[in-house]
Amino acid sequence: MIPFRYKIQMLLFAFAIGLISCSTDDETVIIPKTTEQYKTEYSAFVTAEKTKVESCVVGYDKGNFRTASKYDGLKADYLTVLNAAVALLAKTDVTIPDIINSNKTLATPGKAFAAEYYISDRRALNDSIVAYETLNAATIAGTASGQVPAADKTTFTTAISTAKTMRSLVTAVDRQIADATDKLYKAKIAFKAAIIK
Repeated sequence: MIPFRYKIQMLLFAFAIGLISCSTDDETVIIPKTTEQYKTEYSAFVTAEKTKVESCVVGYDKGNFRTASKYDGLKADYLTVLNAAVALLAKTDVTIPDIINSNKTLATPGKAFAAEYYISDRRALNDSIVAYETLNAATIAGTASGQVPAADKTTFTTAISTAKTMRSLVTAVDRQIADATDKLYKAKIAFKAAIIK
């Protein structure tokens, strides 16, 4: 049996070895970026953002802008600061503080532009809304053949309005758009079944 005193010494020895083997100076060394590294990273970001903004159109696809009324103004604002960043990066005497300050100017117009930018494809939902609005408008509420009870017309109209709200929601993801499209389709099936034969 090993005496208690030796057990303690062995534990302390093991602990000391563990400390020595786990601590290295490599983990705490901070290597600052050069101006050229900042310039390269910022240039890549600005180029990607310019491509996104210049290729953006108003529509319902992923990456499209949602409202025509705000599109031209927000696009112009963002392109102005992006073009200023490109001009800054072309200078030979650019400094790290210049790059950081230029990056700060992108925040407000960039956020405003992104707030109107769809992150999911809404084309199928939009196509359903357009088709179902036509069906709803062509079907009269009433009790005669070819008509639909007023309660069923109201339910279908509400389903279309709910789908339009989801279509306009910029933050809606693919799953939410697919769910809204599915719910609207089911509402159309119920509506068509309610038409009096």
